[in-house]
Amino acid sequence: ERRVDQYIASANAPFNISWSGGLYDFDNNLQELFVILFIAIALLYFVLAIQFESLLQPFIILLEIPIDLSGSLLVLMLFGSSLNVMSAIGIIVMTGIIINDSILKLDTINGLFREQGMTLEKAIHQGGIRRIRPIVMTSSTTILALAPFLFGKGLGTELQKPLALAIIGGLSLGTIISLYFIPLCYWWIYRKKSIKHEY
Repeated sequence: ERRVDQYIASANAPFNISWSGGLYDFDNNLQELFVILFIAIALLYFVLAIQFESLLQPFIILLEIPIDLSGSLLVLMLFGSSLNVMSAIGIIVMTGIIINDSILKLDTINGLFREQGMTLEKAIHQGGIRRIRPIVMTSSTTILALAPFLFGKGLGTELQKPLALAIIGGLSLGTIISLYFIPLCYWWIYRKKSIKHEY
């Protein structure tokens, strides 16, 4: 495409060439989806900063997004699917689900550590016990509900399969991240404050 445009420009041809088609429409739609995702993440950061009254804690949750994204892309690659509009929508849906789990877990730990005065380790432990069942149930029910799209046949199923793969891959990795990575980051940020509090 670029070579053709350069050749026509250098040859001073008395006509113009325009490029169009499904591929270009796909690229434009994909770019728009990622712009929307970026704006949503920025708005989410400010909302979380107000909710948690902290500028650091939203980064803990938002740091999960690229990790979960890698899970979605890995599953898409393993099943021979591509990154298209449907899989991009699946990534956005997956991000909303898994971030909600992390927000609730972080909010539970905050309540135990800040408001009830528990030690940092005990607050993280109790928060994990209280949130493990809702997190696992949310992820497992979503994954099981989307599993039939992986084995069905037909035009509709082929269109929905990338969406299901993106959500399943992101949720599978994101559940582990929500259960273990989020509390670990929280402990790393507030470990010094916990030591001062104890002494």
